Amino acid sequence: MFAALSRPEIAVIVGVLAAAVLVLIARLFAPRREMLVYGVGLGFTAVEYVLFGLQRGAPADHLARELVGAVIFVAVAVLGTRRWPALLALGWITHSAWDLFFHYASGPAFAPVWYAFFCVGFDLVLGGYVAGLVAARLPVGHE
Repeated sequence: MFAALSRPEIAVIVGVLAAAVLVLIARLFAPRREMLVYGVGLGFTAVEYVLFGLQRGAPADHLARELVGAVIFVAVAVLGTRRWPALLALGWITHSAWDLFFHYASGPAFAPVWYAFFCVGFDLVLGGYVAGLVAARLPVGHE
């Protein structure tokens, strides 16, 4: 299965599908805590890169950057879930940029090669979905 993910377009499609599955599960099993599910997901996604780096022997400077990124994205997840849901949407969307620019373009990658593209599909769908939820909750005429 993971061999097919080595093609970037397949990894993005699988990421999109995985995000859709997460949304369906969150809406079905945790409709009142849906945003919490997405906040925990963003925090986990950020910490996962630190774990990949530790597991694959990343140098200290790389781990330090990953840790800074994890702290930032976890803070965005907490603040977005508790106070500013638009920040949660922005966190997911900007995490896709983190995936591409820090992990894919600047190599060496300590995460699996396919993971950045998977995350792009996943992150953008969730970011867009959360942004849609936020927009739907705005009062009519709010600008």
